[in-house]
Amino acid sequence: MRHLIIYLAMVALATLASCEQDNYDKGEGNYSRLTADFVEAHTNDDTMFDYVITDNGDSLRLTIPVETSWAKKPDSLYRAMLYYNKVEGNKAEVVAIGQMSTLGFIPADSVKEMKTDPVGFESAWTSKSKRYINLALTLRVGTVTDQSIKHKLFLIADSLVTKTAADNATTLHLTLYHDKGDIPEYFTQKYYFSIPTSGLKAFNPDSMSIHINTSESGRRIITMPLE
Repeated sequence: MRHLIIYLAMVALATLASCEQDNYDKGEGNYSRLTADFVEAHTNDDTMFDYVITDNGDSLRLTIPVETSWAKKPDSLYRAMLYYNKVEGNKAEVVAIGQMSTLGFIPADSVKEMKTDPVGFESAWTSKSKRYINLALTLRVGTVTDQSIKHKLFLIADSLVTKTAADNATTLHLTLYHDKGDIPEYFTQKYYFSIPTSGLKAFNPDSMSIHINTSESGRRIITMPLE
């Protein structure tokens, strides 16, 4: 399985790339009806986003196709966070769209040195479509001059355990690998990650448990059903 390293500059809420607008009004102006959703965003033949499918299963056509620097393949789906105003006819007026990173899995024996630097756990939930499990985590971050120094996160597939012989149900146990490197800890920033459930097909579990070393209370085990 592919070793996926998450570079957090891509997923911070504060770094969403704007569509011809870097900031938006949070009061009663043009953007007072603002909605934020996790989506699968589709690119057309010109690698511009033309429609999205939200985690609630809504398909929304964009009023104006949106081009970004990170979507480079035509006729493809990208995991993203979308800020938009919903307009008539199941259309979305885009305010900002940012790439959202997904966490993949690697076998435990492929990790030379295990790192579980603490993170803050806020929540975990399954999308209505059941295509993704989403995590909200917080990290201690700070400004660095060397842009190659970044947090690294991915999931280690530890084991597949059968719960009981009677129902033959299985749980995939995962550990969140986190290497904060030399990032200074000046302030706390929230980040969102998605785990594609399609990546679990090789394991075919009934549930998954993620072991996370948290900043608040030591190790936590987050268990999510997959049916």
